Amino acid sequence: ASFGFTMSFMMSCLILCALMLFPAQSRAEEVIRIRHYHLQPRHDFALKLLELVLSKNGTPYQIIAVKSNEVLTEGRVEKMVMDGELDMLFISTSATRERTMIPIKEHIYRGLLGLRLLLIKHKNNEKFKQIKNLQDLKPYVAGHNVHWSDFGVFKANGLKVVSTTSYDALFEMLKHERFDYFSRGVNEVWSELAQHSDQLVIADNVMLFYPHPVYFFVGKHRPELAALVEKGLKIAMQDGSYKALFLSYYADTIKKANLNSRTMIYLNNPAVPAGTAPIDTSWWLTP
Repeated sequence: ASFGFTMSFMMSCLILCALMLFPAQSRAEEVIRIRHYHLQPRHDFALKLLELVLSKNGTPYQIIAVKSNEVLTEGRVEKMVMDGELDMLFISTSATRERTMIPIKEHIYRGLLGLRLLLIKHKNNEKFKQIKNLQDLKPYVAGHNVHWSDFGVFKANGLKVVSTTSYDALFEMLKHERFDYFSRGVNEVWSELAQHSDQLVIADNVMLFYPHPVYFFVGKHRPELAALVEKGLKIAMQDGSYKALFLSYYADTIKKANLNSRTMIYLNNPAVPAGTAPIDTSWWLTP
């Protein structure tokens, strides 16, 4: 009887220890899930960077692209993050966004998205070759998405703008001459041109540049995720893996743009909050 009691007592202790131990182990192995709504090919780099950043923490993760039956505007996606329906997005910064979400203040694109080439109609290429400064650009009309945070850049610099809420519609509007040019990030424009090269070209000898900081923004319901992203991003910046990823995506693109042959028109960006750290473009953009 004594032996049976001892065995029973030992088994109970083992079970109790297991119950105490397994929850801790399951917490350690818990998968970090991140819901987002970035579904277009132009978002690939930032999503790959997010994977790199999360891998630096040694915590299992799952990045989930949330699909919708409707095309969601940038403003709607932003609200979904604020409401907790999504966990994060990457987007250009503004004072409002820095108040309503948690910004990770590292420049995802290192200023690349602020360097803009101009998609135009084939027949207008000769006209655009004559543009040398901001005054020369002012007679022409830009197309832009009203929800994009750099929308105000054009009006702030005295440029005419026609707007819509649809990304895809902008290409068709340009083809139908509703406006004269569609300014695109040098990292975006080549894949877009490939889809519309039947009627559009990149203006030969001009480019725009304005400060355009893009951050990861995390919903306030996920502060632990914000901490992981910030930590991992700092590691990636310091150990060279961010730069290696950036150049693997964009070195050829930057070379193809032949930047030294282009006239740069600098624009002010009033949406950039006061005190925003300057963007170091030194290792990809020659002054």
